[in-house]
Amino acid sequence: MSKIFEALRTAANSAKSKGRNQRRGGRRDFNSVIVAYGHTLDGEPFYEEARTINVSAHGALLELAVPVSVGQKLMLFNDSSNRHQICQIARTRVKGTAAFEVAVEFPVPHSEFWQIFAPRHKKRHSETQHEMAEAGITA
Repeated sequence: MSKIFEALRTAANSAKSKGRNQRRGGRRDFNSVIVAYGHTLDGEPFYEEARTINVSAHGALLELAVPVSVGQKLMLFNDSSNRHQICQIARTRVKGTAAFEVAVEFPVPHSEFWQIFAPRHKKRHSETQHEMAEAGITA
């Protein structure tokens, strides 16, 4: 019986470590300022200009001065894209004496929020042939 329990423990630890580093999408370093609205740990409303560290279509890693907790919701406003997005805090980490690294995730991917992800456009064969012909390239 102890071999079974040991195998279960090993499998659980392996699944945890694999899940820790898996990402749903690529992240990009992106240093920008957005406005974050939420509630403090005491329930008081706050807003602050938060700095982005890196971003993806699925969320971001932010630097905040206000302590927050995992599971809490924030409303982010991006003045550059003129968009807003509700997100949930996935992780927090103390960074220095007056800052926190906060990982947030969007309920659904929203790459337009950051305006840095180019949409993937797959060209049809006829489009490629037309462009090649205009450029004087023969295949």
